[in-house]
Amino acid sequence: PTESICAFENEELQQFRDCSMYEMHGGRVKALYNMENQSRQDKWMPLRCAGYDGAAYRAQYNERKAKCEIYPVISIVLNWGKRPWKAATTIRELIGFSLPEKAQEYLDRNRIHVFDMRFLPKKVRERFRGDARVVLEYLANPEGSLWKEQELKNPGEVTRMLFALSGDRRYLEYVPFMETGGGKRMCEALDKAERTGIEKGIHQGIQQGIQQGIQVLVSTCHELGLSFEDTASKVKEKFSL
Repeated sequence: PTESICAFENEELQQFRDCSMYEMHGGRVKALYNMENQSRQDKWMPLRCAGYDGAAYRAQYNERKAKCEIYPVISIVLNWGKRPWKAATTIRELIGFSLPEKAQEYLDRNRIHVFDMRFLPKKVRERFRGDARVVLEYLANPEGSLWKEQELKNPGEVTRMLFALSGDRRYLEYVPFMETGGGKRMCEALDKAERTGIEKGIHQGIQQGIQQGIQVLVSTCHELGLSFEDTASKVKEKFSL
């Protein structure tokens, strides 16, 4: 579940995480990973995640009657922004004054774990499989061929993801083609878009050519002193109008 409730004296705060996943071993929970997707850097992210983690630990406290094993709660932030994360990753960094040296050992060492998704090393990207690999390779090298050639399990969703990450609205135009079985690889959508563009260019070229031809013929007829009716007749005959 991604929902948790924080109870205060006069109100309850309902909070939702982007994604929560248990790590299971032998049917038992060994860890809880809370993941947050960020496109912008949030200075106060450690406080936000601390609220999520605190609710998860409180739930474990309430479940102690069932004699459940205590498991760690880990906060992960996926930074999809165009710049590496420079904001705070610990609550210590947010404290606006210097703590006495003797007091520092009493401060919690909780922190969030940030991954800059646009800047993952190649050896890390290679550990991913499926659609996630396509997205990561696109972020690392939009002009590369690897992300274009790999077959997609969820072509519509990946295409929307590429739009969200790039802001290029052309990817939204590819969605119907991908979702209706037109292609399983991004290269197929790009090829179709290229063919469509060429066809449009040819059509526009033909239209422009006709328009220019009519203008030349009308100008010539005018110089020869032909009437409007004679000029219109020659245009209709010449261009099969």
